[in-house]
Amino acid sequence: MSITQSAHSDAVNALDRWLTVSKQKNALSASAQEFVDDVRANRNTQFWSKVNVEQILPYKSETPRLLLVIRAGGLFLPILLTWLALSQVIGPFALYIQNQQPSANFLWFWQTNPGGAFPGIYELGHVALTDAAVLAFLTVLAMRITWWETSRAERSEAAYAKMLAALEFYFVLAREN
Repeated sequence: MSITQSAHSDAVNALDRWLTVSKQKNALSASAQEFVDDVRANRNTQFWSKVNVEQILPYKSETPRLLLVIRAGGLFLPILLTWLALSQVIGPFALYIQNQQPSANFLWFWQTNPGGAFPGIYELGHVALTDAAVLAFLTVLAMRITWWETSRAERSEAAYAKMLAALEFYFVLAREN
């Protein structure tokens, strides 16, 4: 295999790898698609050797949109749960201090739920445990998103750099001929 054939093969493989990694296979502009088709078919190399590949195929990295939305929405869930529980406990506490024990401590009341004054799911211990579980989930989710983004970025950057290098070598040979 000649150096030109080898350079073409490397360029096509690197280009296809980049399009796969960046998930752009079916989302190219008309000019970018023409460029890709011509490189694959080894056509118009003199013409394409004069253009800036980075403008035709810009760097693109995918983000975990759904995970980011879940994380953003979940950040306020512990606050929502706590305020919901407070709204369910405040009324019964007001009745308790009015009718039973005027010097009662709100946190004691919230935790012990004397006489089942409010549904047990709103007891302080349950709310705190639920909040802690949600925060633990969000912590793991944040770590997962960060890991996903960094590993994805590393793969994307490596594939993009390899593609640019392979295309540059391929086009240098085309310019020399």
